[in-house]
Amino acid sequence: MRCRVSLCLLLWLCISTAFAGDTYEFFYELRVPKTVKIDASTRFYLATDSGCSKFGALGRKPREEGEFVIFAESGLLFDHDRRRAVIVGTDGQPSQVFRLKMPRRPKPADWTGWQRPDYVEKTDAAWTFMHNLKEHDRSTNVPPNSFELRFKLAEWKAP
Repeated sequence: MRCRVSLCLLLWLCISTAFAGDTYEFFYELRVPKTVKIDASTRFYLATDSGCSKFGALGRKPREEGEFVIFAESGLLFDHDRRRAVIVGTDGQPSQVFRLKMPRRPKPADWTGWQRPDYVEKTDAAWTFMHNLKEHDRSTNVPPNSFELRFKLAEWKAP
């Protein structure tokens, strides 16, 4: 039994070390003016061509900075992902889509500047982004009180 556990641990260590060079910790912050009411249905998505993760805005404790409320999240990104985006979705409102401008094989980097959404979309933006469906109800006419995004990357260290 002890040998089997040791073998499993060794296998896990080898696999996690092999993927560590292709995996990045992605830290991102979304800010919105304090005057914007955050709806209970607001969700943040980290979407790629291979998957999507979702976080509820109200489940997170935001911080205040000046005229803004800031939500912080993190996730993992992989070299094999060709497309990457952060999406803010609220029931009954168009989703705000931030395409992540980074090379396919990114390098660790400090915080970017704040950026506005690339577009808004009335359909399921996470689904259409993941599957690269281009002909949907999209607009580059982004509302003035939209969220803004900034992010940074770090090399992922296997636990």
